[in-house]
Amino acid sequence: MTALISRSNREPVLLARKHRSVIVRNFVLEELKMEHQALPNSDGRLDDNLYVVVRVYNEAPVVRDVVVELLSTFINVIVVDDGSTDGTLRQLQGLPIHLLQHSVNLGAGAAMQTGIEYALRQEAKAVIIFDADGQHRVEDASGMYGKFKKQGCDVVIGSRFLGTTTNMPWTRKLILKLAIIFSNLTTRTKLTDTHNGLRLFSRKAASVLNITQTGMAYASEMLHQLVDQGMEINEYPVTINYTDYSLSKGQSSLNALNILIDLFIGRFMK
Repeated sequence: MTALISRSNREPVLLARKHRSVIVRNFVLEELKMEHQALPNSDGRLDDNLYVVVRVYNEAPVVRDVVVELLSTFINVIVVDDGSTDGTLRQLQGLPIHLLQHSVNLGAGAAMQTGIEYALRQEAKAVIIFDADGQHRVEDASGMYGKFKKQGCDVVIGSRFLGTTTNMPWTRKLILKLAIIFSNLTTRTKLTDTHNGLRLFSRKAASVLNITQTGMAYASEMLHQLVDQGMEINEYPVTINYTDYSLSKGQSSLNALNILIDLFIGRFMK
């Protein structure tokens, strides 16, 4: 089934969440023939109205493996393709996922918002945000869900600084630490990793999010909204794997500097 949702694109990209064209597809598994591994049976996978949102932009080399691994644990996987042009969609063919497409690249914040809104319409009780570049581990996402179920908190954010990292450039670590200090000061939080892309939101928390910022500034905007609405935010130790591929996709030290720039713009230049 394919549906086209058209909205005006005449407004600035900062307001892209409200003004985007999104194509929504449900891919149904019929005769899936995979080269490396087969999809598991649904026995033992996490459902319970839990949805995983994967934001994708030109991730053709790795996206299929990432999504298939997620499907080994989670039944409901939403992939938001943020205007990819590299054959990413071909890699997703045949997988039993919910696929949402932005007609143009709108950025990580808009992709997250699109996925969350769609999950809420599916009556999701909880939403996990997961990166498509292979940095995140499925077992960490599952562990975060376990903590959410046990403690009943509103938000669980993964922390590489409570957990571990592999091959993390020291300059990136320094810049992230500065970004954490800035974010904590401006959002009245005491988090150890404010820019970790692995996150879990309860339905209540997901419902209050209204992300409009582009770039990395959306993470600070997200925290502002959660704190203002009195959401309880917990952290969970995770492992982040910095591979040659993920570093080439924008995890370099130079790109990390953009986090600080985007934070400043998002906080003081509205």
